[in-house]
Amino acid sequence: MFASLVQPLRRSLDFRGRARRGEYWGFILWQFGFLAAAFNLLTLLPDGPLRENLVLAVLALWMLVFGLPTLALQVRRVHDHNTSGWMLTVMFLPYLGVGWFLWLMLAGGTPGANRYGEDPRAVAIDAALFE
Repeated sequence: MFASLVQPLRRSLDFRGRARRGEYWGFILWQFGFLAAAFNLLTLLPDGPLRENLVLAVLALWMLVFGLPTLALQVRRVHDHNTSGWMLTVMFLPYLGVGWFLWLMLAGGTPGANRYGEDPRAVAIDAALFE
C-alpha cells in the first residue's frame, strides 16, 4: 500500500508510459488522507486569521508536493486509453469535462500494447527462467 504513494512521487517527472487504475486511485486516496488529517487537526484551532492562513499554507504545500506527480500520473493514465495527455484539457469544459475526466480515470485501459507502451497489467515473463 505504501508503494502506491512512493511510486508516483518517484516518477513525478515521467510523462511517458501507462498507469493502471489502481496506481492512480491509490495515490489519490493517500492525498485525501493527508488532507483530511491536516484539516481535522486545523479544526482544533479557534476561528480566526491564524486558522485561515494555516489552511492556505496546507493547500499550498499540498500543491507543491503532489501537483506535478498527480499531473504526470494523470497523463500516464490517459495514455493507458491510447490517447494523448492533452486530452486532460477536456476537463476544463463546462458540465461535460468533469464527467469525461472521471470516465478516463475510472475506465479500463486498452488491452495489450498501444503507442504509449506495453500493457501495465501484463506480467513480463523472463525467458531465462525456463532455460
